[in-house]
Amino acid sequence: MAKKWIAVMLVVCVGLAGGVVYLRTESDHKGPEIVCSDQAAKEYDPSMSDADLTQGITASDDVDGDVTDTLTVESVYEVDDSHVVVTYVAKDKSNNITKFKRNLDADPEEMRDSGVVKRGTKSDAETEMDAEPTQVPVEDVETGDSESGSIDLSLTPTPELTPASDDPAALAEQEQEAKADAMPSTSPKIYLTDYYVTTSVGSSVNLLSYVKDIQDDTDETSELWKRIQITGQVNTAVAGTYTCTYYVVDTAGNMSNSAELTVVVE
Repeated sequence: MAKKWIAVMLVVCVGLAGGVVYLRTESDHKGPEIVCSDQAAKEYDPSMSDADLTQGITASDDVDGDVTDTLTVESVYEVDDSHVVVTYVAKDKSNNITKFKRNLDADPEEMRDSGVVKRGTKSDAETEMDAEPTQVPVEDVETGDSESGSIDLSLTPTPELTPASDDPAALAEQEQEAKADAMPSTSPKIYLTDYYVTTSVGSSVNLLSYVKDIQDDTDETSELWKRIQITGQVNTAVAGTYTCTYYVVDTAGNMSNSAELTVVVE
């Protein structure tokens, strides 16, 4: 009799284990896709509202369909007097979150008059994202192991990193962006917000946050963001100089320039 009950319990346990595996397999782990249409703003004005910035931007999910109503502007960061980076956030019903960045031109005089440097430093969307791991549909920025899968990233803002020296930073930017501009018209081009930065031992560095813009003659920016590859790592526990290389291969197989970020940990 005892053997019979043991056999029954084993069958029940196997069934429960199979159910757990099935639920994990069938659950939704992919974030929505954010798409920028021709109707989206191409230039930034400091007076623009979030509604203006989201016009022409849509978000759709494989499971939930249209989730554009969840789309928010996380931040507007002033790169320089004539450029800003707008970060959008959307999520599906399973709380998978996607971030999407756009580089917009701006009028230098309007930017100086507005005094706006950064909006949305701690928006409601970012507060929610800080509370739990999120799914970001980009390639693994540390190893590049995933072809198009999602990875868990902490979206806690990276501490401000400042150039170690005006000369090295300016020289690195000049050299790296000249390499990008020299690429053939059929090849994608990738640009970073900084190319030479310093940070302190024990801080955290979000490598993906340093991608400013990706351009291609055929592929949409949203598609290129999924294809970002980053080689090299930064160990902020150990002082030293680290180099990370960013590149993209478009759907036609054309490879972009290799943008190098030098991080000095001290």
